[in-house]
Amino acid sequence: MKGLSPADAAGFVSGMETRDDAGYIPFGGGLLLQTADFFTPIVDDPYRFGQIAAANAFSDVYAMGGEPLTALNLVGFPSSLDLGILREILAGGQSRIEEAGAKLCGGHSVQDEEPKYGLSVTGFVEADRVVRNAGAKVGDRLILTKPLGLGILTTALKQDLLSESDIEDAVEKAAHLNRGARDAMREAVPSSATDVTGYGFLGHLTEMLEASGVGAVVCRGDVPVWERAVPLSKDGVYPGGLKNNREYLEGRVFPDGIGDDDLLPLYDPQTSGGLLIAAPEDAARRLLGALEERGDTAAVVGEVVEDSGIRVTT
Repeated sequence: MKGLSPADAAGFVSGMETRDDAGYIPFGGGLLLQTADFFTPIVDDPYRFGQIAAANAFSDVYAMGGEPLTALNLVGFPSSLDLGILREILAGGQSRIEEAGAKLCGGHSVQDEEPKYGLSVTGFVEADRVVRNAGAKVGDRLILTKPLGLGILTTALKQDLLSESDIEDAVEKAAHLNRGARDAMREAVPSSATDVTGYGFLGHLTEMLEASGVGAVVCRGDVPVWERAVPLSKDGVYPGGLKNNREYLEGRVFPDGIGDDDLLPLYDPQTSGGLLIAAPEDAARRLLGALEERGDTAAVVGEVVEDSGIRVTT
């Protein structure tokens, strides 16, 4: 993508220089946030797929401390399938749009060989409350708000090694908006945040660390992972994106007393994963308390350090 960065213009900012979760421009005393995401089904239930895809699209705005304002449906759908399936996908998405408090302003559809669905989302955040993926400081605690391993589980689902009922907890969590985590984050005033999606936990953490000029130590035993994902990944059941993430991060992740197989879920590409937040110790305690009050789960999984790269311990 070299040479495709946005043109310079007075007063224009984009967030692309640090690979922020959403693009942004100054607007109305704050920042107007813009993002888009869509993908093929990861579960069989079309309504649940619509919920997950919509929750995933809103996550970029929540990761920056913002509030979604409007959404546009992005649809690819084959003519060979019953339009009732598309209706269910859109209904699932609409349920999450309404829960987010955003307004659906239409969208666009194309005929495609495989169903695809997602949203283009516009949001807003006050200039003094924006949370970027840059800004993590030495000593900050690293907090993760959803377990890892969904990509491994859905790969097993596609291979008929698991049923959808076997992974219901993980699917329900993926369909859950990161709105509560955003609210708790705004109360705690963290140093930095991002959401964990296609580049996996270690990939998105690397982006945060490189944007901030720091490193991290991660305790593998503290990282929440869906239980079934661990043995499946060790048996080679995982998406191609996991392998790509691991290869891309070679030389940036350093195991310390831990086997390579135990790192697999940390490379796993997530769909509608949680927020990864860096916060000073006092703010981290406030954040965990605020999340608990909202019924959201979270775990302290590591600490920001001066060195570059990521050291993963037991």
